[in-house]
Amino acid sequence: MSPNERSNSSVKPLETKSQLLVIYHATFSYIKEQMSNYIGVNIKNFGTFTYEVKQTLPKLGINYKKANTKTFDELLLEKKSLHKLRPCFIVDPKIASILTRFNNKEELTKPASQSSIYQKGFKMTYCNPIPIAAACSVDRGVVEDGLRAIFTAVYDLIAIGQNILLKTGFCNIRFFDRNLKYSFSPEISDMTHDLTRTEKKLIRGTTPLNKIWTTSTLTKWKNSCLSGLLEKPDSSIVKTVDNKSQMLKIMSLDLNSTYSGGFFKPKTRYFKTEY
Repeated sequence: MSPNERSNSSVKPLETKSQLLVIYHATFSYIKEQMSNYIGVNIKNFGTFTYEVKQTLPKLGINYKKANTKTFDELLLEKKSLHKLRPCFIVDPKIASILTRFNNKEELTKPASQSSIYQKGFKMTYCNPIPIAAACSVDRGVVEDGLRAIFTAVYDLIAIGQNILLKTGFCNIRFFDRNLKYSFSPEISDMTHDLTRTEKKLIRGTTPLNKIWTTSTLTKWKNSCLSGLLEKPDSSIVKTVDNKSQMLKIMSLDLNSTYSGGFFKPKTRYFKTEY
């Protein structure tokens, strides 16, 4: 099978297996970045990475013995009601139907009227294939087909009784003996223990409007982890090298045309020799 061409001509083509590995790595790097920003992501036909929000009751008093050793923000946290976040993974109902030994407990407790995962999760969004395609230098359709092939293979392997361990870089998902277990990395788990940072992230609409309108899409892309995920050559240098190669190719054709057996036969000169 011939290698697949990339959307960026300066990047080398990839075989199908390598292309799927790049898409897999870029997808979960994108999800990890969203989880670090306290945003849940839903992957079609696989599952959802999100947070469960638990609220505690406010405290009525302050321990004045410890008041001198704490900052003002910490004292406010003692007075007000706190929101604790717990990272969780919600498997897709299609895969949950074949996990016969999975308890399938409710990771998120929401009213029955909120049936969609985008209503249940915290700051939910979908797995956008466009930035993933830009990071992998492939078309959007290639990313969508690649993710569909990967998670269809996961479903088929579970259906025939195979055990699977998926390492995403921030969460390990185990499908063993038709059961599901997952564990998040300490980086994600410890992030939710910082209550001061968590309370600030729970407040929406804090970004000034002038910053939203003046920040370009290119700036957001440069600040994301996907922009530097794969090392890419300088397109101007690659173009210059290609032009020089084409010039050498044309020069070689000119040199071949000067061959004596060709159309332009060189004239021969005879010199008189003396004995």
